[in-house]
Amino acid sequence: MALALLVALAGVARGGAAQEPPAFRADRGPPDSEPEPVLVELQVGRVASRTVSAYRVGTEALVPVTALLQLGEAGYRLSPDGRLEATLNPGGRRLLLDVRSDTMRLGLRFVRVEPMYRLFKNNELYVGAARLSDLFQSRLLVDWGELTVTWIDPGKLPIGQRLRREAAREAFLQRSSGLPVERSFGLERPRWDGLVADYSFLATGDQPLGGGAYSLALGADALGGSLRLGVQSVGPTGDGHAQGEGSWTGVWRDGRWVRQLRIGDGFTTGPQMRSQRGFFITNAPYLRPSLLGATRYDGQLDPGWTVEAYRGGDLVALDSTDRRGRFAVALPVRYGENPVDFVAYGPLGEVREFNRTYRVLSELLPAHQFEYGLSAGRCGAPTCRATGNLDLRYGVTPRWTVRAGLEQFWRDTLANRTHPYVTMVVNPTNAWAVNLEAVAGASAGAGVQFEPSLNLQLAAGYTAYAHDTAPAYQAAGLRSSWALTGFLRPIAASGFFYLDGQLGGTRTATGATTAARLGASIQTHDVRLVPFVRLQHDAQASDVPTTRPFAGVDVFTLPRPGLGPLLGTVWMRAHVEQQLDGALQAVQLFAARPLWSGVRLEVGVGRLQGTPGTTFTFTLSSYLPAVRTLTLVSAPTTGVTTASQFVQGSVLWNRSSGQLTYAPGPSLERAGLTGRVFLDENGNGRWDVGESAVPGVRVLVGTSEARSDSSGWFRVWDLVPFEPVSVTVDSLSIESPLVVPAFGAVSIEPGPNRFRTLDIPLVRAGVVEGRVRRGTSQGPQELGGVPLVLTDRRTGEQRSFTTFSDGGFYVLGVKPGIYDLTVDPRALAALHAVAQPLRVTLAPTAAGVGASGLDVLLTPKP
Repeated sequence: MALALLVALAGVARGGAAQEPPAFRADRGPPDSEPEPVLVELQVGRVASRTVSAYRVGTEALVPVTALLQLGEAGYRLSPDGRLEATLNPGGRRLLLDVRSDTMRLGLRFVRVEPMYRLFKNNELYVGAARLSDLFQSRLLVDWGELTVTWIDPGKLPIGQRLRREAAREAFLQRSSGLPVERSFGLERPRWDGLVADYSFLATGDQPLGGGAYSLALGADALGGSLRLGVQSVGPTGDGHAQGEGSWTGVWRDGRWVRQLRIGDGFTTGPQMRSQRGFFITNAPYLRPSLLGATRYDGQLDPGWTVEAYRGGDLVALDSTDRRGRFAVALPVRYGENPVDFVAYGPLGEVREFNRTYRVLSELLPAHQFEYGLSAGRCGAPTCRATGNLDLRYGVTPRWTVRAGLEQFWRDTLANRTHPYVTMVVNPTNAWAVNLEAVAGASAGAGVQFEPSLNLQLAAGYTAYAHDTAPAYQAAGLRSSWALTGFLRPIAASGFFYLDGQLGGTRTATGATTAARLGASIQTHDVRLVPFVRLQHDAQASDVPTTRPFAGVDVFTLPRPGLGPLLGTVWMRAHVEQQLDGALQAVQLFAARPLWSGVRLEVGVGRLQGTPGTTFTFTLSSYLPAVRTLTLVSAPTTGVTTASQFVQGSVLWNRSSGQLTYAPGPSLERAGLTGRVFLDENGNGRWDVGESAVPGVRVLVGTSEARSDSSGWFRVWDLVPFEPVSVTVDSLSIESPLVVPAFGAVSIEPGPNRFRTLDIPLVRAGVVEGRVRRGTSQGPQELGGVPLVLTDRRTGEQRSFTTFSDGGFYVLGVKPGIYDLTVDPRALAALHAVAQPLRVTLAPTAAGVGASGLDVLLTPKP
């Protein structure tokens, strides 16, 4: 009776069975194989469904293919004679089904379909669900009891790809807002704290103590800044000559006119920094943010497309085309190269990919930002007695920065020099960059760069120098220099297949030198070949011009694990170079492998032009938690074997624990963070006597991390001082799910040359549970699949979850606090209902932390 009703309904839906044209089947089967019309619910996972007309043949369901493709958001073309063609994305696979053919095709996959399982009727093509499952390699589940046909994996269709993209976009939007900082700790400025000692020693030759070099430096946080005192050898240690140095650096991040002040040994301001002993003052930031701003990218596609922009695999921007097909995205721009990959998705799953590169010169400033620098002091080099500089910079627009200043040199036996200068840096377009510089009485130069993508880079530069008999700004006798460079990757997908070239030269008072080089890189499996040719041309005024051509190749081989544990980790490299009209220049072969963590051994053999015989080399390098070392041994067959040993490290005093710790160094003017991870029983946020430590917890400090030891202590070193760093806790590293961090994120500014202490409190968490019901005329009924949101009223942090099929919900790991429990507004709109928010208060009690028996009631909208 029910089946007859379904058949009748199907006939009514088609406007009456008596008016239907005859169906086409390739062959008539036995009477029991005649298709029986039914109505079924065609579903694509849990994301889309539709009631459609289908046919039943035994236990098999003949599914309308066009309805399935429509639900899956795939485009198709169906001819009047029963031939269906479509393109399934991603991948651009061609789908071909023909009611007259016993073979279906999807890409390179062919599946046979018997005549009884294909039917063309009422301008619709029906195919058996089992055969479609085989063709798409995705299960189609037929349930005759529920009258449903379900495509289990929607990811094989464009709709699944779209939903994944939407989930990624949602995650991107949530990530862009960042983890809310619940606590902030500014910079501490003690009179005296911390102590860091950097040391290094080099022993060489047959006199390891008398022929080497040494350095020792101490650092501390003094008077709110970084104090540095040091001494280093001058010449061989056996000569007994040493040089001392000292400086103090203060940083004020929020200062308007003064952000940095350095007194003592350091560097000058200006475009050409030089060592000096004096002072340095500027309003430039101590650490310039890598993010300069955003640039707008406009494009054109067809209407209905969405565009995503990726940098380094991370989604950084997205947009959709308007009715005219236009789109625009604001791309975050950093100093240096900004390669961006664009992926565009069409309404039917089409995919287009392209990339762009934006190069931002490091000299650019944000728009309308003014910076100055002033320095003066005794020269650190013998070319002058004293030097001074005034440097001014201004960002006219995000793409245009101007710079002007004055360089002053005081000299003893030579005339003093004063050099005003002006420079301009312009990014006229995303692909072009121009740099102009003029120094009065010294030089004038220009440079241009063109980089439309990572696959093509061109650059050119030229500098002319003044004819100064006693220059202070450049080398004596230098007249001009120029350079051209290029890079081309012919096949974008082949990262290690490229061509690169350089051409440049210098002209001096005594002649000119020109050098050219053309190279290539070819990657084949685990071997990389880098052949090259180069040319050296010398034209000195007092000699005959010479041109020397060279050719060579560098070879790199990656480890091959199949060679076993001994040889499977060996890296090899070789270098061969031949002067085409002369002698062999070099033949070298090196093999290296790690011995254990942080220790690497390299051995080599080679011959070099000008060195008689063959030379064997031995290199042992280590980078250990407390020290770094480098051992070099060179053994020529016709000479004396030489050896050298270099040792470098740092000793750090941790005031919180009262212990000395060690680092491979250098560590001066760096910072650290230490603290205790503990269970905060009384909830005051501070460690009290008797509160237990929690070991094994992973603490994330910026890009570094550490785990708490058996006493709960953690330690992180090598942070940038004076700059805020984010501290979070990996909650998955906590053994109990009922213990959570007391805060989501903390911002803290560490001081220089010391550890700053930050304890990490953990609190006991609880469970929030209840049910969701919907009011009906028969009374409240449990409602499953309802999305709920639990919002912390103090921090605004949200947790989303969904009710079970029986309407119940259960949330684990909720820390004490006051929360609002609400129903997702989108769910309320879909259900045409309203619900009152519930105020949930969690507080520690003798029985624990939690709230149960919550009842969320949905009532119909009036």
